[in-house]
Amino acid sequence: MQLIIAGTGPQPDVAINGADITVAGVTLDTAARQTDQQEVIDVRLVDGVAQEGGSGYQLASIRIPPRRYVETEPDPAAGADATGTREPVALDPHHVVVTLWPLV
Repeated sequence: MQLIIAGTGPQPDVAINGADITVAGVTLDTAARQTDQQEVIDVRLVDGVAQEGGSGYQLASIRIPPRRYVETEPDPAAGADATGTREPVALDPHHVVVTLWPLV
């Protein structure tokens, strides 16, 4: 994962394990959250508790890239009605961007 530190001062606790990231106790499985469009997940401090989303102080933003696909050509031996396949490629965690904001 790409880690960006925004601002100065102490940062929230962060742990990265493959495609999983934990920020201030909130764990996200980025591979499970990947869709066909970019996803941005905010971790915020709401009433002193870290949570996903909400209207509190921004602790982190996690940007998950859109799902990529590998397409195969149809098998010519299958006839004129044959179609190719479109298989999703597993998320490469190196393409996930995590921006950490300083604690208040």
